[in-house]
Amino acid sequence: MTLFIRAIYRIAWKDLLGDLRHRSTLASMLFFVVATLVLFQAAFEPDQRQALQLLPGLLWITALFSSMLGLGRVFQAEEEDGALEGLLLAPIPRGAIFLGKWCSNLLLTILVELALVPLTLVLFNVDRWPDVGAMLAILWLGSLGLTGLGVLLAAMTQQARARESLLALLLLPLVTPLLIAGVQAMAALLQQDMALALPWLRLMLVFDLVYLAVAPWAFGWLLQDVGSG
Repeated sequence: MTLFIRAIYRIAWKDLLGDLRHRSTLASMLFFVVATLVLFQAAFEPDQRQALQLLPGLLWITALFSSMLGLGRVFQAEEEDGALEGLLLAPIPRGAIFLGKWCSNLLLTILVELALVPLTLVLFNVDRWPDVGAMLAILWLGSLGLTGLGVLLAAMTQQARARESLLALLLLPLVTPLLIAGVQAMAALLQQDMALALPWLRLMLVFDLVYLAVAPWAFGWLLQDVGSG
């Protein structure tokens, strides 16, 4: 168990440290967030009531596509350095590789969402600052399953020629139920109706558990085929 946890930590730390040094993935995700919010604000120029209605969908769409930028680069370092085969030959469980990659991508997504919510409230002039913590909690709950499923599909498409497009085609239909639940939970929160939000939060938790239960097993099977190929 100690070796398993240590392997997860080292893989996650390697990915995070490499990204922070090169400022590639995190910077791209943050730039996408800012550009998306500015474009939406300039295009619609909503008043406060309209902005409040747009907020749940806008937050989740921006979080989804910014997360996909990070997911498309999950195995970029290993491919550039030719280190994927060495990682597969390491005496660690394949599940540890998945969890390390998942943790690093999840942390990047969380950092981006920490900037996403305040920027959205400022640019759209929505005075819901007391709800920022709850809004972030809902986004983070959805990000658990989103990044878990995304890392699995990134492993599946890593050797494809148009892997970014293929990743999007596979991820979007599978993650749609989670996104719908997240949008509905966020809308109920902004309407100050937590009784309505609770069923959607439970549904999000169910999808998270399903994705995170299946993904490590499927990830090991996929990497076994990669290693044998």
